[in-house]
Amino acid sequence: MGVLSRIFFKKDTDRNNSVAISTNDVQSNFNALKVHPDLKNLLWIADGPKKNYIPKDSDQSIEYKGICIKFSSFSSQEPSLISIKLPIKKVNNPQDIQRPSYFPTYAGLTKEQRGVYWNLLENPYSGEFNIGYVFILYYGLERHLLEGDFDSAFRVILKLRDVYDNASFQSYSACALIITCLIRQREDLIVEFYQSLDKKYELNFSDNLYLLCKMGLQSPLTALDIIRMAKTFEFNNQNYIKKYPDLFLKNMIETMQNNLGAEELDISKYMGDYVWRDLPKQSLPIFSNISIRDKSIDIPLISENFNLKKVIYDLLEQTHKKVKTELAQLRKEGVIPTEKRANPTKGIEVLSFDHIQEKELLNQYKKSCSNAMDKHFALIALQDFYYKYRKLDSKYLQICIDYCNEDINLLPQVQSQYVRDEKENINKLSSIYSKKEIAEQISEIGTFNGNIPAFKRLAIIFEKNKEYLKAIVVCNQAITYYEGITMYDAVAEFEERKKKLQSKLTKISK
Repeated sequence: MGVLSRIFFKKDTDRNNSVAISTNDVQSNFNALKVHPDLKNLLWIADGPKKNYIPKDSDQSIEYKGICIKFSSFSSQEPSLISIKLPIKKVNNPQDIQRPSYFPTYAGLTKEQRGVYWNLLENPYSGEFNIGYVFILYYGLERHLLEGDFDSAFRVILKLRDVYDNASFQSYSACALIITCLIRQREDLIVEFYQSLDKKYELNFSDNLYLLCKMGLQSPLTALDIIRMAKTFEFNNQNYIKKYPDLFLKNMIETMQNNLGAEELDISKYMGDYVWRDLPKQSLPIFSNISIRDKSIDIPLISENFNLKKVIYDLLEQTHKKVKTELAQLRKEGVIPTEKRANPTKGIEVLSFDHIQEKELLNQYKKSCSNAMDKHFALIALQDFYYKYRKLDSKYLQICIDYCNEDINLLPQVQSQYVRDEKENINKLSSIYSKKEIAEQISEIGTFNGNIPAFKRLAIIFEKNKEYLKAIVVCNQAITYYEGITMYDAVAEFEERKKKLQSKLTKISK
């Protein structure tokens, strides 16, 4: 345990499983707490000799290619902020400690959880810590992307992405890295980001955002880029791409040379100012840090450019035909290329129902009933679980629908719980801030501005079942809810979805 063992453990004459550190001990030994060298200058400290954080509100507005990116930062609520006055309790068995709550903060951790968090700071790349602790660290790194040590934070996030496969973490971190690199015109780091994508779970981010980066940095699309984004350009015949990726790539390069006179495709050639302004937009979340507001942006859907889509689709279609012809010729010659076997994923996922996981999720749901916020996230987990098995038995889809409706009905309580939790976390910092500062921070508590998956999931389910009236009702619920908490990007999304549903309803009524 190194330095931590010297801090937390005296000569262990007793058999206690844990040792508490008093407030005074923490302050006197804070300099000796061991953190990974990568994190040495990346932690936000509220007090003591290493204090590096002064609460201040800030607003940033950046115009990029017609996209207005706004960030409002309420620094006093920085969730990763460390106070040396908060007690820590070191435990021998971190796995026995209750996981952090959703949207965790350092101040909101128990003293035992803070002990686990300091273990993470010592060894952040082990991949063994609950994702809640990782998010606390990540919140602070996001702030560095905006106003601190950008390069160091960027590279730490890359390393964390390599070992933690949580889907939310992968999505948020990808968006944050790409957008901030784009703003700073750091093509070198965007290249570094994409070179890091050596695991399937690291690809959990928007293809459209990737296209925006390529265009903004005047970097053309490669054959590999086009093949990877085939479905985005509505080319759904993936048979040869999956079975013979090398052969498909070889033929794609040849097709691009024949059609374009180059092995790369220049996006900007198809993107005049008029086309750019008229493209539909996609709302993307950028930051997960709860102290950064206006955390999503609308970016043009470059993949919806008709001319670009047609060129890329034609390249894929022609390549597909060339591969088909070449395979036929190879078979005639008695040479059959080895098929690449796909990793078993979705097919196996739905073959048998996971009763053990169901029991665990239901137990988690029952335990969360006293806290509306915890219950909300437990319901999301149940929705995801049963939706996954919808093709196995129709009853699982109905259970998913029921949990979605329960979650939507719970939302007023979730908002109230969020305010209570925020007040509690702020009050825990009473030893740092004056009563006036505490009161000011409490007065600035806003609403819980998280996206609610139940709205979109219900709308999709009803639309697929051609129950358009029900889907429209869900859209109206979503619009009313998001308007009430000023999430206007989400309002616009559901208004657009509602228009499409009304159009489908009109067609079947004729």
